[in-house]
Amino acid sequence: MSRRKWFICGVVLLLAAAVLTGCPAGDDNGDTEPPPDNGDGQQAEIDINTLVGQWVESSHSNILLYPAQRDNCVVCHDGGAFSEQITEQANIERDFYVAIDCRACHQGRGVELMEAGTVSIPTAENVTAGTGAQCLACHNERKVPNIDDERRSAPHASSQAGVYTATGGIRAEGFEYGSTTAHTNIDNTCIGCHMTVGEEGFQSHTFRVDDVQAACGDCHQDIQNANLGAKEDYDGDGETGGFQDEVDGLLTILEGAITEALDGGTFETGGGAINFKDAAGAEVTDVPNEIYQAAYNHVLVSQDGSLGIHNPTFAVQLLQQSYKALTGEDVPNATIK
Repeated sequence: MSRRKWFICGVVLLLAAAVLTGCPAGDDNGDTEPPPDNGDGQQAEIDINTLVGQWVESSHSNILLYPAQRDNCVVCHDGGAFSEQITEQANIERDFYVAIDCRACHQGRGVELMEAGTVSIPTAENVTAGTGAQCLACHNERKVPNIDDERRSAPHASSQAGVYTATGGIRAEGFEYGSTTAHTNIDNTCIGCHMTVGEEGFQSHTFRVDDVQAACGDCHQDIQNANLGAKEDYDGDGETGGFQDEVDGLLTILEGAITEALDGGTFETGGGAINFKDAAGAEVTDVPNEIYQAAYNHVLVSQDGSLGIHNPTFAVQLLQQSYKALTGEDVPNATIK
């Protein structure tokens, strides 16, 4: 581990100890969350080293300096800035940046969101999310997508909110998209699955679904992995496989359709936009709306990272309708959702 990372870990340990003992770190307004109750009215003891060790192995501990050094971006890429809702560099009273650390969730804005249980995102107002409201506050597309956007803007990376709430993406006209409410109505949304209580006695701070039984077992008995069998063949490959496999297949088919529409070209994200190239690698600037729509939705579902699990109905429909808008036909041999 680098010297910089050890330094950050030391700071986080001190901050975590202060937060979890109820003592505000560098703040006397009391905006901290107490340790969890162990069920008999007594505060449970938490192994701070183990908790911080989990956080260190998570993506939240890795600060992305480029966005953290930019106005507006810093509010979601610096834990202290998020806590205080600082959007401009000039208002940060330190000469360094911090990762998404304890203060982001347990002080200031993070506490406000957890207590409110609702959050507005670019594609939806006042989303009921329980304690997961603090997650959706940053994990969203950053703006409402527009098929006529000349810049061909890309959805922000890790924009799970648009998929989870079934409000994101560029929609096909005349089609009514559905939503898997059994997932979107989960108590505390993101945190309900991504921060289950482990053997250590506290909520996991890896922010991964480490224990699929704990996360999904209430509804899916004897579940062994997240790739449960799909109900139908959504990608038209002649087999009804695991649901995540079906979504992966749809992504592959849609990418192939985009490549064909570009006469062998490709697309990728960069600089907040989707950049298109022809078969020779030259930039394509005059991209039809249908190609942009398909590419935008492909990027959105890909970068969501769950292969459709966050909202199965919406993910399948978004990809299938993108294919149809681009090619004029349904996904061949597939069950259309």
